Amino acid sequence: MKPQWSTQPDLAKNEQKLFEKVCLLCLMEMTFRREATERHIAFTEIAKETTLPVDQIELLVMKALSQGLVKGRIDEVGQCVMVTWVQPRVLDTQQLITMTKKIDAWCHSVQDMELMIEKRAGEILTY
Repeated sequence: MKPQWSTQPDLAKNEQKLFEKVCLLCLMEMTFRREATERHIAFTEIAKETTLPVDQIELLVMKALSQGLVKGRIDEVGQCVMVTWVQPRVLDTQQLITMTKKIDAWCHSVQDMELMIEKRAGEILTY
């Protein structure tokens, strides 16, 4: 895409900002694609997806946190980030399908938990 936007003076002038926004969007998308219980993301993984050097990943995550795009915490020693929430945005058809599957899996998980509680309710109530 660089050849196309380099012909536009405004885009060429703000190339670094555009790249930063794409990297932030990439981080959001990486988070969205993962299950809520699997959102520990290594700096090296983020670096691979964003093409940023690993030493710039912490700053990227700090920007995403400060702008409210994601919520979570950074483990600098472990070189990973735990994302607990990602800013909702417009979803394409594939993302809607993924979201539907996640909701179905969650519903099944809740139903399984309900059945387990029903089976063990007698044990709990007799103590």
